Amino acid sequence: MPGDEAEDFYPGSPAFMRSYNAAIKTPSQTRTVGTLQAIIDGYMKSTAFTSLAPRTKRDYEQHLATIAKAKLTEKSPAFSTYPLELLDDPKIRRRLLDWRDRRAESSPRQADAIFGVLRIILEWARDRGMISNNHATRPKKVYKVDRSEKIWLSADLEAFRKVASPEMRLALELALWTGQRQGDLLKLGWSSYNDGRISFRQGKRNRKVDMPVPAALRALLDAVPRSAETILTKSNGKSWGQIHFQHHWRKATLDAGLDGLHFHDIRGTSCTMLADAGCTPSEIAAMLGWTIRTVNDMLDRYQALTAIQSNSAVAKLESRQESTR
Repeated sequence: MPGDEAEDFYPGSPAFMRSYNAAIKTPSQTRTVGTLQAIIDGYMKSTAFTSLAPRTKRDYEQHLATIAKAKLTEKSPAFSTYPLELLDDPKIRRRLLDWRDRRAESSPRQADAIFGVLRIILEWARDRGMISNNHATRPKKVYKVDRSEKIWLSADLEAFRKVASPEMRLALELALWTGQRQGDLLKLGWSSYNDGRISFRQGKRNRKVDMPVPAALRALLDAVPRSAETILTKSNGKSWGQIHFQHHWRKATLDAGLDGLHFHDIRGTSCTMLADAGCTPSEIAAMLGWTIRTVNDMLDRYQALTAIQSNSAVAKLESRQESTR
């Protein structure tokens, strides 16, 4: 408020409380003006939000509700009521990170996800001149996981195939030969499979995938009864719900003695399998609907585990040395 510029401005401070009390004295229909709630409302009406994939949109809605109700300190009001000038104060960054860290005590991954949405909406507001600074930028994540050695090797694939149901085996082969995310594969319909090709748009990135189906996968697909619109179905011929599928997949991996390997890790196997066959990063990206950067990141993490490339490199070196003698 006017005259408060020289005072410290933080939750519970006299300057903050004067600004907050002035805000709540306004009529209820205009109370969100000039507060974080105005940013949340504006963002949710924008194409930045409405164009998100349905699953992502649901996640964001939950995170935004959590942000709105958050109390950065024990005595502070709900975060949604904070005046915009407080969001511009550099001191708020520490309080935001402290709030994130408290949430991380119960779920580091969830804390990072919620803070990521906060960063997104504050950046949206900064771009539109609602605030001058985004004090939620570039936080170091509290959730850290090293999956650099998590890849489905040939022995793992065979162990899974031996114990899994036909429905789970088909899911494995579809993931292995296409390199796609679980969510996209569960929605993949027979209408996307024509003339030996699979063509669809990925749900998360809206990237177009148009790939020839390898002979091994084509033989499997051509033998599957088309009992539903989706390719992957339960034993009763009905499409999977994601939670139900994940339950059955988890059981199959445990039965195969593969605890610690995830469905998502199959993507690394797909990428290295193509690279080991001699495909370039550009070819892999074109086939799987990935970016070249994603391909290179996958290869950096996973390729050394198969030893095929290192064996090939040594063989070429020895061949070269033999030819120059």
